[in-house]
Amino acid sequence: MKNKKILAILTIAASVSMFAAGCNFGGAEPEEQVVVTETPTPAATATSTPEPTIAPDVQDSTYTSSNGAVSIKLPDATWANKADEADMLSFESPEQGKILILHGQGEDAMSSAMLPDTEDLANALEQASDLVQGTDFTVENYTSNDVEGVGVYSYTVRYTDASKSGGYAYALHKIYKSADEYYNICGSVVNDDSLAGIQAAIDSFGISGDSSLKAAAPAAGDNASDGSTDGTADGSTDGTQSDSTDSSAGSSDGTISNSAGFTQEQLTDTNQTRTIYRNSDGHPLVITPDGNGNWVDFDGNTYRFVNNEDVYDQNDVDYYWHGEGADVYYMPVE
Repeated sequence: MKNKKILAILTIAASVSMFAAGCNFGGAEPEEQVVVTETPTPAATATSTPEPTIAPDVQDSTYTSSNGAVSIKLPDATWANKADEADMLSFESPEQGKILILHGQGEDAMSSAMLPDTEDLANALEQASDLVQGTDFTVENYTSNDVEGVGVYSYTVRYTDASKSGGYAYALHKIYKSADEYYNICGSVVNDDSLAGIQAAIDSFGISGDSSLKAAAPAAGDNASDGSTDGTADGSTDGTQSDSTDSSAGSSDGTISNSAGFTQEQLTDTNQTRTIYRNSDGHPLVITPDGNGNWVDFDGNTYRFVNNEDVYDQNDVDYYWHGEGADVYYMPVE
């Protein structure tokens, strides 16, 4: 999104300690809210403010960091970016969990980082949070591999009592480490239902920038054709597409050629693409979900669904949705 605010919520030094118990995103508990009930004054019925409809079951949205160094596919539209800094990225989904990505480079960073490059150290980091191995937690599926000189370490921590682990059932860890650089990725998982999606997101992590670790975690694509944009998760390409129709026909393998590069599944799945029409003149356009629960067009404009038919853009221009995906927009002209 063009007007996206980048939230700097933590310092890198404080973030390193987050890997002792789960990802321990920390922060004080919010103060208890006191709700005061007042006797309402009778008034004329007002028109309700339209609320957007969020469709969480959408395709994974690729988020590329603002500096273009790394990317990750978020599980669905309920995930929001919370921090995008040079050496830290964080994401959160209220019902699923959190993902934290830390980066360090140079002698000082390597000497101060706590990187569990052995299973014993992975257990020790959990025990440092006053958790008892075998009683409060178990480390599972620990793997250690060398990929073109880069150490790749991954494991899962299963917590027995979520009240001792910040409310999380699992912590998923993946570390990329060379002699002078590392990426440390941790996913805090709320429940079993979210485990597979967060694991897939962590496994999708890719490095696009100039890094000694790139060979072990190459990005899916280093250009706009992979459907990502710098600092966004809206699934658009480079933000410069026109919304003119490309009516070229599909190929013999069942794929469809179109100006946005959508797959056949994306074109027909209305959780992934939708064609809406401007009420004033019937002008059509395609919108897609971003990683923050919004529907957006290729220029970053946002749209909210009042119901299953009526749509308003960020300037309250009204549109109509017939329940169609992008396949209608890109339908070949007879």
